[in-house]
Amino acid sequence: MPDQTKYETLLNDLSSIETQSSVLINKCKELMEHNLEMEEFANKAKKEITLLSQKIVNLESELEKVRSEQGEQEGMLSNLLNTKETETLKIKLQNLISRIDYHLSADRQI
Repeated sequence: MPDQTKYETLLNDLSSIETQSSVLINKCKELMEHNLEMEEFANKAKKEITLLSQKIVNLESELEKVRSEQGEQEGMLSNLLNTKETETLKIKLQNLISRIDYHLSADRQI
């Protein structure tokens, strides 16, 4: 009889070990699936980061180009304003010269 109890105890222990190993195998499978999902997610995130980094580089170069063009336009505008100011000054000087000539010719007539 004691042999049979030992045998039953051994069978019960083996059954318990089998159950625990099945649980561990299932957990391991779940973890492996989760790891694969996480790897896929990480790869997608890396690709997205690469794309976004490239977009940032492109936008920065485009911004620099716009700033450069804006600087050129501002330079042209200041030249244009200088030209307009020059033309305005020329007109004012011509008017002043005309008035002086008028006064000088009026003085000669007297």
